[in-house]
Order: sequence, then structure tokens, then C-alpha cells
Amino acid sequence: MNATNDIIIIGGGIIGMAIAVDLKLRGASVTVCNRNFPQTASVAAAGMLAPHAEELPPGPLLDLCLKSRLLYPEWVRKLQDLTGLDLGYNPSGILAPVYDLPGVDVRNHNQSQWLDKTAIRLYQTGLGDDVVGGWWYPEDGQVDNRQVMQALRQAAQQLGVNLRDGVTIQTLQQKQGQVTSILTNQGELSGNTYIIANGSWASQILPLPVRPIKGQMLAVKMPHTPNEPYPLQRVLYGPQTYLVPRQNGRLIIGATSEDVGWTPHNTPQGMETLMKRAIRLYPDIANWEIEEFWWGYRPGTPDELPILGHYGCDNLILATGHYRNGILLAPATASLIADLVINQQTDPLLENFKGDRFHTQPSPPPAPMTSFNVYPVPTTINGNNGNSSLSSPDELIIAGRKFRSRLMTGTGKYPTISIMQESVAASECQIVTVAVRRVQTKAPGHEGLAEALDWDKIWMLPNTAGCQTAEEAIRVARLGREMARLLGQEDNNFVKLEVIPDSKYLLPDPIGTLEAAETLVKEGFAVLPYINADPILAKRLEEVGCATVMPLGSPIGSGQGIRTQANIEIIIEEANIPVVVDAGIGTPSEASQAMEMGADAVLINSAIALAKNPVLMARAMGMATVAGRLAYLSGRIPVKDYAIASSPLTGTVV
Repeated sequence: MNATNDIIIIGGGIIGMAIAVDLKLRGASVTVCNRNFPQTASVAAAGMLAPHAEELPPGPLLDLCLKSRLLYPEWVRKLQDLTGLDLGYNPSGILAPVYDLPGVDVRNHNQSQWLDKTAIRLYQTGLGDDVVGGWWYPEDGQVDNRQVMQALRQAAQQLGVNLRDGVTIQTLQQKQGQVTSILTNQGELSGNTYIIANGSWASQILPLPVRPIKGQMLAVKMPHTPNEPYPLQRVLYGPQTYLVPRQNGRLIIGATSEDVGWTPHNTPQGMETLMKRAIRLYPDIANWEIEEFWWGYRPGTPDELPILGHYGCDNLILATGHYRNGILLAPATASLIADLVINQQTDPLLENFKGDRFHTQPSPPPAPMTSFNVYPVPTTINGNNGNSSLSSPDELIIAGRKFRSRLMTGTGKYPTISIMQESVAASECQIVTVAVRRVQTKAPGHEGLAEALDWDKIWMLPNTAGCQTAEEAIRVARLGREMARLLGQEDNNFVKLEVIPDSKYLLPDPIGTLEAAETLVKEGFAVLPYINADPILAKRLEEVGCATVMPLGSPIGSGQGIRTQANIEIIIEEANIPVVVDAGIGTPSEASQAMEMGADAVLINSAIALAKNPVLMARAMGMATVAGRLAYLSGRIPVKDYAIASSPLTGTVV
């Protein structure tokens, strides 16, 4: 699959394909890489063109939707001319019935037409008794989204777009602010410009807060009397449900909205919910034949706005996160992105949808960082702590990078971002681990986290917390590398590898950890694996090329202290790479104990973040780490079974 193209588009849904066709018509060489065509949200959608029926508030999204709806007639005509296919475009208006009567002011001032209980039944007979009126949106409409997708693929093939299905993107390779190539399950592919348009899956390539919102749908067959129209002629956009009639008698019923991650499939509860809502809106549906039911993933973002335009690199463009409006926004997105690529023209509309808006939210200013390690202590060689020299300062060396502090801290569980900032500063640590998934999804306590620390002074250690399999961990590690680069650490290839399928004790999976480590080392990562205190596994991880090993002292967050001392001591004795004691440390004395044993560093999060005074505890942990290190280098006195007097036994006064 090694080849060079002008433009590589990742994603074969309606957005990716619309961009591909537009670019090809402008003379570009285009390759589209798609993982699984039937799973695209575009195939699973209903095809409504409903910026007014959805009651989008005034603002950039409504402006973009109205622009795209205006482009639709000509866009459809172009595709129909290219392919000869009927796309089912029907700007016949949308009725929006309601069950609760709105206030008089709303009815009088709404830009669309209000219909009372009698009037709305003139537009559509057979509505449920609970319908008290509704709105008429004459400019909204629908299109057959499956026909649109078929037409786009056919047009792309006719125009010479290189379509590649079954392609899974593993990572983007970057150098000096440019994407140089993409690694896929079918090999390496390089181009001049890269466009990410793969919807919900964009977050598996870049650290973007795009998450899948599952929608379940079904279709019934409307009864038909010869020479008479089907019972439903217009789209009904009711409370929490919509009915979209096709010209062939098929009625689309949708849709649930479920924030359940990547949980697939239709469910009995989902189907029951849809049918109850549909029958309340239009009772006759209860007796109609079910034709099909299906599901798909909408790409949702925290602000429910799409992500469009340049991102991070000069030759990387995003077109994702369209949520419920992917079908509607396809023409405008294709036009805007094609202008950006071909003519280098940035429409002012795009400024509202930039991807970096999620990385520049207001957050507390970084706390001032103090200087590190003012103590002149001996140098040691990592992994062979017995050999020391007094010639230069003591430094922790991981994958060739030097650190003066031997305390690593975390960023989770703190009461506030500001307390986390103060604690990091008080600890005088230089390495801070960050949970990629929690930052990516803006989990509680992680909003604005990426901007809260001064990454010119703190080295980011992205971690794969929350990953249960090697495959998940590898993917999240790649996202972590991208996150570090976006924050200015271009050469940061560190990853704290966690593969934890055990939900009760949070014990790492040794087999999955080893598998993931082997892959990540081959991809150039400096891998810091979190493991059980297993000397054999530690040696195997060292042999595959890991930068450290990080045995647990006791289960994560337990505060039990170092329960695995004997095994950790063996690991330290045998290791030729740094050993970092991770998890279980609850007090400064236990941090000092780990360092006195000969560990190269400790990683502490819960004991600091959950302390009554996290800032004071952070300072104590930093001091304990230094004290323990000095004690180890000094060499303790031998342990004996009998007393030895500390005062001299000769020259005493008689």
C-alpha cells in the first residue's frame, strides 16, 4: 500500500466522500481510507434536513446548517447527473407536533408558522390525541441518505477516487509540524494533505473529545391503497422521536440517543422506547409491518459543534464531530474544506469550529515552578545503583532524558485544578502522568487540565488508564503521543502503559502488558509499564526494550504501603533499567522506604491528591523521596543481633 497521493481522506462516510468528490472535481488526486462502510453513521441516519425543526439556536451552527441547506438542490443535481440515481431529495417541509401548548409569546414570535390542534390535522391526518398543535417549517425537508451514500461512492469511482475499504488507521507519523505518513493495518501511506473525516472514530487517531452517541432506529412499511398516496407524506418531528416517510412507502422511525460508548447492537428496550413514542405520535403505526431495525454511532462533541479546519499540523485538516447533522452539513463541509485545501481559503465560518477550542479553554494559570534538587548528591547509574560517583549531580535517566527529581506525580482525584497545580509545584516533581482518556473526554476534574501546567518545565507522561486490553492501550498510547505534541513536547515518546481488566483490585494484566509493550517499543515509544511485582515479567519487559519497569507496592489507591518488598528488591537487583515503585504508597515514610530499597523513583498520586492538605503532603513526599535517596546512597549500618556502644570504651575517666 506504499504510495504517495495529493490528498488522503480518512473516513468513508458522507462527509469524507462528499469532500473526496468535490476535491476530485477540482482536479486533485484523492485516496479515501475507510474502515467499514456499513458502520458509517451516514448509512444509519434518517436523512432529515431540519435546521429549523431541530430548533437550533441562532449562532454559527445554525448559520452553517442554513448555508448547507441552501446548497442542497444544486449538490443533489450534480450527483444525480454524475450517477443517474434518484437521491430522494424532497424539500416538502417538516411538521413538528407538540404535546404541551407553548406560551402565547412563543407562538406569536416564532419565525415559523404555529398550527393549533385543528390546523395541524389539516396538514396531516391521523395524529395522536395527545398532539395539541405544532410548528410548520416549510423550508426543511429530507433526502434518502442511503441513496446519497450510494451515489457518492459511485461518483467517486467514476471520477477516479482511490477507494480503500477495510483500512484501520494505527497512527499518524509527524515531523517538524507536518504529518509525514499514516500507518495502517495494510501498510504505510503518505500524501501531501491529510483529512480526518471518520466521525466517531476520529478520537482513536487524535486526542479529540469526539465520542460515539449510539442511535437505534427502525423502519415500518406503510399500507398502500392503489391510486392513493401513502398515509404519511411529510416528516413528523415530534417530541423525542421523528417519522420520516420515503416515497416508496418505507417509514423511518428514530432515534434513541445513548451515551454508552462503543456498546453495539439494537436492544429490546431501545425498540420498545421507539415504538411507544412513535405510536403516541401516530397511532396507526401500531399495526404496520416492521421492515428493519438498525443502529449507528453519531460523532458527538462536548459543545455539539463539528470540528472543521486545520489542526496541529500545516497539512492536517479535520472534518468530524457533526453529531446529528452530518447529512445536512455534507454539501457545506465539502465546499469549505475543498476551498481550504485547493485555494488555501479559510471561510470565516470555520473559525467557530476549530479543533483547538478544546485545548484552549480558560483554566487557572500555571503555578510557579521552583528549582529542583539543591542538594549536591552523588551520581548513580540507573538500574545499577550500587555503582556511584561523586563527580556530578544525581540524576534520574529514562530513555536518555535526564531528570533531577525522582518523584513522579499524577493529576487525578484532586479537589480542584488549582490545588493540583499547587501540589505539583510543592512536590518539585518534573514528571507528571496524565490519563489520556480522561483528558480526551473531559471527565470530571480533568476539564482544562492540559492547559493547567507549564509543559516547558514539566515532562508529560501520558498513561493508558482505563484500557482493558493490549489493543486499547496501544491506541490510547498513540493518542497520548499526539496530545503531548499538541502541547509543545514534539519529541515526547513516553507512555505509562497500563492494561487493567480487573475492576475490583485493579491489578495489571501481565500478558496484555507484555504484548502491548512489544508493539509500542517497535513504534518508537519509551514504554514505562505498570506491573505486578513479578521479577520474571520485569526482566522480559526489559528484554523487549522498555525504558523502565514500574512494579506496584500494593493495589492502586489502597494506601497499604509496600506489601511486595521482597519481590521489588529482586527486581531492583536484577534490573539494568530504572525501577519505579508505583501504587500503594500512602505516607512519606513509605516513599522514603521505596527509595532506601534502591528504587530509582516513585510515582504517587492518591496519597497526595486525597490527603486533607494535598499541597503539604506533596511537599512531604518530595522531601521523603530526596531523604530516601540520600539514605540509600549513604549506605545504612549493618543490622546486628546485639548492641554496640556508641560511646568509646577506652580512655574513660576512672
